[in-house]
Parts: sequence; structure tokens; C-alpha cells
Amino acid sequence: MKVGGVLRWRRVWIAALVLSLAPAAFADRSADSKAASDAPAGDADARPAPTRIWSRAKTTWIYEKPEKGHWRERLGYVRLGTSVKLKSAKPVRGAGCSKGFYQVEPEGYVCLDRTSALSGDSRYLRGMQLVAPLGGTLPFHYALSNRAPMYRRLPTPEEWQHAERYMGKPGSFGPQSWGNRGHEKLAEVRAIQAKDKLPWFLADGGSIAHAHEKKLVRRTIPLGSMLAYTKSFRYDGRTWLLSADGSVVPADRVRPYRESKFHGVQLGGAVKLPIAWMRASEKPEYVRGDDGSFKATGNSWAVRTEVGLESVEAQTSGKQSYLPTRARDAKGRRLWIAESDATVARRRDKLPYGIAKTDKWLIVSITEGTLVAYEGLRSVFATLVIPGAGGPPRKGVPPLKTSSSPMGRFRIQMKHRAAMMTPDPKEPRRFWIADVPDTQYFDPPYALHTAFWHQSFGERMSAGCINLSPRDGRTLFAWTDPQLPAGWNGVQSGRGMGKGTIVIIVR
Repeated sequence: MKVGGVLRWRRVWIAALVLSLAPAAFADRSADSKAASDAPAGDADARPAPTRIWSRAKTTWIYEKPEKGHWRERLGYVRLGTSVKLKSAKPVRGAGCSKGFYQVEPEGYVCLDRTSALSGDSRYLRGMQLVAPLGGTLPFHYALSNRAPMYRRLPTPEEWQHAERYMGKPGSFGPQSWGNRGHEKLAEVRAIQAKDKLPWFLADGGSIAHAHEKKLVRRTIPLGSMLAYTKSFRYDGRTWLLSADGSVVPADRVRPYRESKFHGVQLGGAVKLPIAWMRASEKPEYVRGDDGSFKATGNSWAVRTEVGLESVEAQTSGKQSYLPTRARDAKGRRLWIAESDATVARRRDKLPYGIAKTDKWLIVSITEGTLVAYEGLRSVFATLVIPGAGGPPRKGVPPLKTSSSPMGRFRIQMKHRAAMMTPDPKEPRRFWIADVPDTQYFDPPYALHTAFWHQSFGERMSAGCINLSPRDGRTLFAWTDPQLPAGWNGVQSGRGMGKGTIVIIVR
């Protein structure tokens, strides 16, 4: 599932890509086991019946049946620190789970084991609730690391000066590697404002796992890696960020991202295909004279704006061809766009083989940089995307080697509301992008996913995945199948969750 910039070493990265389904646990397993309990303390008979089951590990799997079977029998999972509603408070016996399985909404079973708890009252789980995904288009706030420490607890000024002594002056940053330069397109050099109160677990030298934390630095976020956070607050004269894994990061060592406002168009009624977009830069408007020649009006179509086309039949004048739009100028004259300036999403009049009249399906054009969503033959949504930088795959060459998006027909296999991307096989150390939103695998490691770090939509620059804007990523994630149930962070197609939406990628 990859990322949006073009890294020279990305081929190796994608080939070795390991998906961390949720943030790594902040504390070690033994500390978490002590902090979290399966039920509130006290007389067992006096305990209220549980209504939810909580995740206290990277992933808490939801199984189709009350048994730990093959991975294909997993329906989805719950994210660390979040919970899902129970259908029944009574456990069910099943293979591989000594404490029993609990049936959850809307279906499936969770084993009560070291990955789960029937109460969210432990210190660790109560703290993790402060870093649970936010509502809205993006599940977190995001920032680009200038090389920043991730502290387990809040340091004193003397401690942070020592820990950061080799990182340069706060607010400074070095150049990105050649392939990572696209990752800073939406990163801003500005101060992050403190908007929240000091998280309760950080008071008096505490961390999310311990009331008195002895260790200080958990790890360092490398230059160019990306941080997901939920809170910003002041402490000892400095602004701090509460990371999605429960650690704290100095705000003056990251650059916050601004959110791209680009989005596609809902289709229906007068808004219909074909549609042209202006990608990369603004493009001139033209009108046609009585003699059939075309001349520029002096006005331009703004970059990444869309305009409906009357048809895709171009009219040639001299060495240039022009497409008729449905737009008119103040004098009522039809406006035209140079065919070479437009990237066009065309309407499909025939269902692809094997797709029924009621099926949902997506079609992506690598060369045009467009995506259109259909329900049968009815087009419902269209937008610009970012395909692989390598363009269409080369015959006999694996797409991974050329940073190309694969061509063919696929189905969405797994959906994640937020998932970390990293080349590291265990805890990320060398490079990572935290909690990439609305990720939909269709041919692992390839996926549709939101890219919050740039907005070069319509251009080819990803490592092979199909990048979407935040709003488009959210729109398509909610539209495609399987649907993500409330409380779940990931859902797998097949079994009880139904087939995944068809994804067709063409040249």
C-alpha cells in the first residue's frame, strides 16, 4: 500500500512492506498485562454485565465463528484502545480460546485473551482513548518530522536539551531525500497552536503505561517520516503533541500538514460524464470564431478544476485540437479547451465482462489519472487520482520494479480506516507514515488510499498505489464494499462481510 512520493529505494520498500494494522503498543506486554484487566475489580457477582469488548494489542481479531481458524475466517479487527459493542454478554466456548468468545456487532466473535478486555478502565486503555481516531475527513492530525524525539513522558528542559542536542535548533530542518521531496508539498512552516489540556496520564512524571515512568525517549522519528496526533498542549513553555501511540512529541520539531481541498464530483442529473480536468497547472479557455478558428479568451481554467464536456469529439484547427465544454462565457459563446490541456473521464456504455447491472465497480485510468465509480452502468462519482510514477506496467517487468500501478481486474480485499506504512518488519525505525487513512487493498501490496502529504492529483507519482485526496478517500471508503462496521478499524471481504467492490485498472 504504499506511499505517494517517488523514492529511489521504494522498490525495495514496497517489496518488503509490512503493514502495522494499528499503532504499536506503547508499553511492553508485561506492563500492559498488569495495567489492563478483563473485568472491573470486586465481587464477581456484583460486576455489571459487559456491553463492549476492548482491544489492548496491535490488533484484536474478529472471527466469523467462535474459533481461531484460518486467517481467511477473520472478518476484521478492532484497533488498539478502541472497542466494539457486544451482541451478548455471555461467552461462547470455542477452539483456541480458553476464556471464551464474545459475539460482537454486527457479527463475528472476539476471543477474550491477552489482546482484549471487557473493561476499558485500566490506565493504559483509558489513556489510549485519548488517541483514538477523530471524527471527520481525516482520522488524525498529521505532521512531517524534522527529526523529532518521541518521549514516553514529558521531559524537563534539561532532559530535552540533552536528548535533542544533535537535532539542530527547534524549527530547523534539513533537505528531504530525492524521493521524499513530494512528501513536504503540503507541510507548512508554522507553529502548531496548543488547543488542549495536559493529558491526565502525563501528570507527575507519568506515561500512558505507568504512573511513574523511568524511561524517557521511546524512539526518534526520522527526517521525512510522518506523525499522526490527536492533541496539542502547553507544558513548561513548550507546545507538545500527543501521538497516536501515546507518546509525546515537541511540536517545534515537526511541520504540520494543511489539508488538501481537492475533491471529485458526485454524478447525477446535469452533472455527468464526460468531464475534463486541468491537471498540473491552469489552462487557457478558448472560443471558436465564425471561420472555425480558435482563440484564447484571456481567462483560464484553474488547476484541478473540472468542466463538463459536450462530447469527446475534438475539433482540429492548425496543429491543435479542441474539446467542446458545456460552459459558456458572458456572451453566451461555448468555451473550448485544448485537448492536450485536458485529462478526460469518459462514460462507459457497456458493462465489463462479469459485472452485473447492480454491481459496484471502479475504473482507474493510469494515463489520464482519473477514477470513475459505477453502479451497474450508472456513473456516480468521478475524480482525479495519483497512479504509479512508472506509468503503465512494462511487459515482462514486475510493476514493483518500475513503481507502476498493476493493470487488470481486482476486488477490494481488506479495508483499514487508518494503517501505518513502513518498510520495517517490526516496530518502525527507519521510515514510516503513521495511520494512512482509508486504505483499501485490491492487490496487496497495492491499494487505494488517501495521501495527505501532497495534492498532485491527476499526475503519476506514487510507488504503485492509487492515491486519493482526503475527501475522495473518505467518500470512496464509505461507498465501497465491504462496509466497515461501527467500532471496527479493519474489515476483510468474503465470508460474512460480502464480496469486495471490483477495481479495474486500465492504461
